[in-house]
Amino acid sequence: MQSSKRLLIGAAGLLMVAAAATAIAGGPKTATISADQPIVTMVNVITPKSGGQDDLVKALEAGMASEMSKQPGFISASVLRSGDSEHVTVIAQWDRLESVAAAGKLIQSGGAPNMARAFTSAKPDYHPYKVISVHTAQKTN
Repeated sequence: MQSSKRLLIGAAGLLMVAAAATAIAGGPKTATISADQPIVTMVNVITPKSGGQDDLVKALEAGMASEMSKQPGFISASVLRSGDSEHVTVIAQWDRLESVAAAGKLIQSGGAPNMARAFTSAKPDYHPYKVISVHTAQKTN
């Protein structure tokens, strides 16, 4: 796949992250998986070129820390490195679709070079999800 197509696919993955909730005024934003929040969570499984997992992780971490986290409406992103394959997964949440669209435009325009590098050096496969339920460990008697 050509680099420009990968960039567009990666940017489109970000564009699919949507949410209707707003953050609590003045409170810190944290990554939370909750069925009570009207947030659409994007799960993006990214396949790097063979042996490219480390570079992909570095690009994503830099992009999230210095580029995406400063964008209006960004809530959180978690970067996960697979322990049994080359895959890297990003779980991202945003406050609303317009914020995600602006971030996608930023990537496409070259304003987020680390994110562009991540999406052009690997093959993203993204899907939006709505959290239906969360289950935690229960104490037994």
